[in-house]
Amino acid sequence: MEQRVELACRIAIDETMAEAVREAKVRTPVKTGTLQGSIRFEPAQREGGRVVGRWGSFDVNYALFVEMGHHTRSGSFVPGRFMLRQGADIAYPKLRDRLRRALG
Repeated sequence: MEQRVELACRIAIDETMAEAVREAKVRTPVKTGTLQGSIRFEPAQREGGRVVGRWGSFDVNYALFVEMGHHTRSGSFVPGRFMLRQGADIAYPKLRDRLRRALG
């Protein structure tokens, strides 16, 4: 992959993930701050012929239950908050424009 293109991809992906993280954090319910603090991204890196970035909740086992919803022991259902999904829905559509800008 040409270095200029790879760098542009990294920049655009990192900017997009940073926005997704910000948007997800403001939508995350806060009791102790642990879940909110676990939402972050790892900078984009080359993997084979692709540039890949990862973001989400790291190191908090219950994040999936808050995201998707869950049943309590008493049988009631707590609906999901979809904070990560909403962060992605807001940030991902801007990736193409960020890539164009990074490519100059």
